[in-house]
Amino acid sequence: MTDREKIIQVFYDYEDGGLVSLDLNKILNCLDETLIGIGIGEQGFVTSKEDVRQVFTTGLKNNTDTKHSLSFEQIHVLIHEEGFANLCAKVIVRAEKENNVSISQFLQSLTLVRRGKDWKICALHASSPIVTEESVEAYPLKFAEKTLQSLKEKIGEEAYLAEEQYRQAVLADTVAFYIINFSKDVFEKCQLNGDLCAFVEPQTPYEQFICDKLPQYVASEDRAYFLETLSLASIKAAFEAEKKELSCEYRFLCPDSSVLWMVTTVRLITDVVTGDKKGIMYVKDIDAGKRRELEMIEKADRDEMTGVLNKAAFIRSVTDSLLLSTGTPAFVMLDIDNFKSINDTKGHPAGDLVLMAIAGILKDIFAADGIVGRLGGDEFAVFLPGTHTQDALTARLEQVLEQVKSVKQCNKAPSNVTCSIGVTFCDDKRSIEEIYKNADDALYRAKQNGKNQITFF
Repeated sequence: MTDREKIIQVFYDYEDGGLVSLDLNKILNCLDETLIGIGIGEQGFVTSKEDVRQVFTTGLKNNTDTKHSLSFEQIHVLIHEEGFANLCAKVIVRAEKENNVSISQFLQSLTLVRRGKDWKICALHASSPIVTEESVEAYPLKFAEKTLQSLKEKIGEEAYLAEEQYRQAVLADTVAFYIINFSKDVFEKCQLNGDLCAFVEPQTPYEQFICDKLPQYVASEDRAYFLETLSLASIKAAFEAEKKELSCEYRFLCPDSSVLWMVTTVRLITDVVTGDKKGIMYVKDIDAGKRRELEMIEKADRDEMTGVLNKAAFIRSVTDSLLLSTGTPAFVMLDIDNFKSINDTKGHPAGDLVLMAIAGILKDIFAADGIVGRLGGDEFAVFLPGTHTQDALTARLEQVLEQVKSVKQCNKAPSNVTCSIGVTFCDDKRSIEEIYKNADDALYRAKQNGKNQITFF
């Protein structure tokens, strides 16, 4: 066996002896004769094998009818040249009793020393394994109940009950789980389910932490909204308004540079003992559902045949853009010349090919800096925010006229498809209705003056 394999085996034997086989000799055989120190949860700090013996023998539960099993995740081993090694891992304890299954989990950190060909544990620390009643049932040592009671006393009975209430609903797909004292502006508890979010030590200032970590975890376009929703001032305002919950959806920046949609929800509670305003915060991965939702919204906004915005979505987007636009935006309307005859002589499939081809031309020329939509039938529109001159815009629109002439019908050779274009420039005094009417008037004049041309209002 390699040193790494030996170290992991010592870890397995120690956990099995204490949590499954309840074999004291197996535990003691894993320990070095000279202990630097071992932390045993609520039992404090022990410095000898005799201390470990007493902790174990007094801590055993009378649950012989319960079957325990172990699994491990995220085992990391670091071997040092001086004959020491560290091991960190997540330990999951599964308890089965009369077909009822409960689970407890905690993080384990070991320091081992090389003794000849063997490795022995000389120091150990475990995070608190108990946060719920179910975990108490799964953990085979008595001091789990003491840990649970300490938790209740620390965060308040109401906070604990709220945590228990939400745990079943959210923990399965929760990335991170926190308890925060907003009255004192500090974190009180952190529980991670994976390595996406940062671990937060108790007593870390809340407001400073979210501000410092914002660029690391929240996409730039969502940062202002995140702070507006979850800042300490917003939390306190929510308490004053007697709100029970705050929630914020945002794009989360993962360590591997991918982006996931997350939701951070804070359940607001008041500690009945201290009166402190507290929150139970959990971060959930909603990426799959959010992307389906956005896809459905996108489909609802898109013209099914051509893929550009439908009329309602186009008008809505232009209206929003007008509120932000500066300079001289342009509104363009395009109508296919003699489109009815194409449908009548070539058939509707031919007409559909023409519509899709012209939508593609408009997207190629304008999608990078504009909004492209289909208003209905054979009529399209383009909105270009920013500043545009008549000469520069004419040059781009002449590209449209030229490319439309090469559009094929029924996958055959080009057959004289043309279009007419009407344009109006916008200013902040005009409504979308007036802009639409002016562009439509210009388009009408282009048709009246012989078609296949550009007319400005």
